[in-house]
Amino acid sequence: MVSPTPQQQTESLLHALDPLPHPHRMRELAARVRETTPLRPLLEELETRGTYGRQLAVVAASAGRDAGFVAARIADPDSFVRGHALRVADSLGVPDSAFETGLADACETVRRDLLRAVVASGRTALADRLVDTLREEWGDTEAARLLPGCTAGTVERLLPGLLHAVGAWTALAKRHPQILLGVLEEQLAGLPPALRGTWWTRYGHAVAAVTPTAPARVLGLLERLGPTRVPYELRCQAGRFAAADPGRVLRLLLTPAWADVGLRTLGPAVLRRLARSGRPELVDYGRSLVQYGGLPALLEALPPGRRKALYNAVDEGRGGSDTVDVTVLGVLTRRHAADVARESAGRARERGARWTAVLLAESFLPVAEVRERLLAATRRPAAEDRAEAWPLLIRNAARWGDPAAVTAVLRDMERLRNEQDPVRSAALRALADTRAALFTEDAAPHLDRIAADAVEARDSSPETRRRLSALAVAVLREHAAGGSRELVNWALRTLVRISGHTGGADLGLLDRSLRRGQEHQVFEALRPWIEAGAEKADYGLAFALARAVGRRAAGMTELQELLWQAVRYGDDSTVRTAVDLWLEPPAARDERVARVLTHEPSAAVLPAVLRVLVRRRTDLLDGLLAETPPFGRFLTKGTPWSVPATADVRRWVPRQQAALLRQLAALAGDAGLPAYERAQAVARAACVPDGGAGLVRRWTSSSDVVLAEAALAALSRTDRPADALPELLALAGSDRARVAVYAATRASRYARPSDLAARLTEVLTAPDAKVTGRKEAVRLAAARLPVPRAARLVAETYARPGTHPDVRAACVARTAGLLAHEEIWALLRDAAGAEPVLRAAVLRVTPFDLPAPRRERYAALVREVSGTGDPETADLAFAALARWTAWSPEAPAVLAHAVTDLSERTTWHAAARGLVTAASASPEGALRLREALRTLAETPADAEPDAEEGRDRPARRRLAYLAACLGDGARTAPAALRPTALDASEVLGEYDAHVPQAAALAVAHLDLTAVPPGLDRLSAVVGAGRPVLAGRIAHTLRLRLQHQEKQVDAEALLAEAVRLTGHGGHTEGLLALAVVQALGGRTDWPAPWRERLRALRRHPCADVRDEALEETTAHE
Repeated sequence: MVSPTPQQQTESLLHALDPLPHPHRMRELAARVRETTPLRPLLEELETRGTYGRQLAVVAASAGRDAGFVAARIADPDSFVRGHALRVADSLGVPDSAFETGLADACETVRRDLLRAVVASGRTALADRLVDTLREEWGDTEAARLLPGCTAGTVERLLPGLLHAVGAWTALAKRHPQILLGVLEEQLAGLPPALRGTWWTRYGHAVAAVTPTAPARVLGLLERLGPTRVPYELRCQAGRFAAADPGRVLRLLLTPAWADVGLRTLGPAVLRRLARSGRPELVDYGRSLVQYGGLPALLEALPPGRRKALYNAVDEGRGGSDTVDVTVLGVLTRRHAADVARESAGRARERGARWTAVLLAESFLPVAEVRERLLAATRRPAAEDRAEAWPLLIRNAARWGDPAAVTAVLRDMERLRNEQDPVRSAALRALADTRAALFTEDAAPHLDRIAADAVEARDSSPETRRRLSALAVAVLREHAAGGSRELVNWALRTLVRISGHTGGADLGLLDRSLRRGQEHQVFEALRPWIEAGAEKADYGLAFALARAVGRRAAGMTELQELLWQAVRYGDDSTVRTAVDLWLEPPAARDERVARVLTHEPSAAVLPAVLRVLVRRRTDLLDGLLAETPPFGRFLTKGTPWSVPATADVRRWVPRQQAALLRQLAALAGDAGLPAYERAQAVARAACVPDGGAGLVRRWTSSSDVVLAEAALAALSRTDRPADALPELLALAGSDRARVAVYAATRASRYARPSDLAARLTEVLTAPDAKVTGRKEAVRLAAARLPVPRAARLVAETYARPGTHPDVRAACVARTAGLLAHEEIWALLRDAAGAEPVLRAAVLRVTPFDLPAPRRERYAALVREVSGTGDPETADLAFAALARWTAWSPEAPAVLAHAVTDLSERTTWHAAARGLVTAASASPEGALRLREALRTLAETPADAEPDAEEGRDRPARRRLAYLAACLGDGARTAPAALRPTALDASEVLGEYDAHVPQAAALAVAHLDLTAVPPGLDRLSAVVGAGRPVLAGRIAHTLRLRLQHQEKQVDAEALLAEAVRLTGHGGHTEGLLALAVVQALGGRTDWPAPWRERLRALRRHPCADVRDEALEETTAHE
């Protein structure tokens, strides 16, 4: 018997696969491949059959375990072929040499896919061999991508120099967490405090990535060297921190840095872990939550039996308040809440509070004890009073969980029949909040009467109906599965009564609450209503049940039949919903789509149907791809339409792809359509392999700008974007440059570096190329070419005579990754002394963009730029120079000179801000700040203008500005700036004319958490004889204490207030009063603070007495 030729085998295979759905096609391909020997001729013949054939070939090779064929395609330009080859490379034993061969002159997308595969497959020996060469040829960023796949020794050697370039923190932290954390700790510890905030902003993701492995170590890092505000990425790790050391987390939550980590950020699970840890810090944390209303959430996180102890501990030392915190009472145990409420009601009654405040507290008492008083309140003459009383009565019965008490209240609510709607609405709102489990069969007639009265009332409002509907849905959810049939019927009757149908029922997520099999009980309970609705083509309740039971609906045969019935007999809206729900079970989805199309071919345009057609039931696509679409009820005749072209087009056979291109070509060429629809058709054609690029190219030279630019943008999204690169770059000098240049950027990712370098050189040397195109070419050269080639090309472009300044600036801005080459340093030295636009480009690099060994050299460039005579550039340079202070010892002197040079009036503001930053970054900076302050303070008054028309005491103005910058640092970076600011306060305090600035700095940076707080130092700075200043400083101190985010030591501050009061001085008395007002008010005026207030009211200074008498501990 004659063996068939490869061509015959291929034709037979393609013919057999053509009519099959995509999943069946892949199974049939695998089955035939296993029977074919030899396989290689068939694979080679398939490769000649276009993109579709090449896709089949790689799948067949993997099924036939042809490792050699697969190895040759791991760097294939086609993303599908390359992706499938890489997925099976490990299982087929593709050797490391194939990856090394594939990396040679590979484009960016291919190179990164290969590197990702090396890391994912654990080829550590290969990664170790490649990483140094990769770093030399492609720079730090590409080498950093390979680090997760290297051995520990290689990572330990290279990571310190590559840390700035790492982007894949999760992968690196998963493979080498301890090494990564060690490098992070070492780098952070070596930075000055002023730069730690910037470091955390940049490396917060890295620290978060290692947290799952070493949460306790990360917590220690945050405690020792943490930022002013904990990074967002680490807030999400609160659960791991709490599991490792709940006590330390509670302490950190009391610090200003963690002030943004609120209860919502922590979440219920973390809060439960912290609350149940039993740590002593929990009490302080609870006290810190009181003023923000967060205590109830903390109490609720505890078991009910432990809530009383924590509540009492938090409340200890606080004054008694007649304000009833119903949220706190709501989370306490009923007995404990009743005791607290009884005390609150007594205090409120004693202080003459309004009746509602007393009754609100009493509503937490047992039903038998307070029912009569609550009922009496519901009969008050004013409707506003009754609207407040009814919810109290209802919630009181519900709170104690007695169904009989709830039924009794429902009986009382029948009096609402003749009430005004605001009263009825308030009562129904409280009733809707009642646990539906408390309603029994005895409640059904009362509920029916209440619902009928509410709906039939002349003044019934939408809000009342909404609350009644919510009550009905809650009862339906609770009792549908094995509950009271009377209550289920009442709920459904009420929904029909309100809206005329049952479609508004939202049954929630029953699949999460019902036991397995209970969904059938729910269906039986609702069956009469579902079937009655179906007879009137109302399937709303069936839809609601299908949504509520989720995946369990697939096993409910009768419910599925009802959905199919809705598909056949429903209106358009009903059919859309029914199709979505009927196609949810995956096992039956393919077969059901065919039934839907048989019933209504135009249903193919429905999203749920279309998703299955384009991905799985590709055998049913022919009707949609025909010359005449399947017009019908869902696709109006004459409507322009085509099957959406997405990446799923690759699952189709070539004749279907060709048919789609014909549809898209017709839409694109239809002049009667809006331009945007035609442009969409052109853009979608790019997704179709082989022929799509040809259709797109037809429109690139169109006279219609919209179509032409859509086509140019689509060229970079075809299956061969690199082929379009010459065409796109050729337009860099045309009017289409605005689109073509950015399309070329994307296409360049798919171009081999050897080809790309030649193309970019042409653009950069072309005399007619636009500036925009040249700038983009520079960026592409720096990003896409090997580092040595990129460095040469960028340096040559910069040095070429006649190069536009903006292009030269682009060259300077793209040098950060090319600094391993001396020609780039020469370029930067020239730019540092050139025109302003180039100097500004030098300043864009930040210290953390570079490896540590190169920062000092780059800092010298920044220092050189700061010597410019251009005011705008100098402003930028001084701000940048402050960031580089740690690597430039001369920087503080430059900044200080710019501040104290009174002849320079333009740039000193930026220099002053930079000097303050430098002062917290290095000892040299602090020294230069002190010298600048002394120089300005000692400037003779007669040597500078005094209240002149153009200037007024310039030295004093600059000194005040420096002090203001230091004061602002109390909000942004208090820990880093505190030593510097307090040192500056001492310096300024030596000069009488600058005592106000000294005092302002002292109070702004006073450490209120220290023991003792050091208020005597503050009073010494203010001194005597300055009553206005003393009042201002005392007011600032009070505001700081009132808004202090971290818990202060109240006992230490109380002792300080006692000592200051006893001093008898004016300043000391005002400071003592500020402490008393802030701490007393925060704690509801307990006895010790009231005693201090009484003492201050007897102070020898009248100002202190007057201010103390203005304070109120209890209102009449």
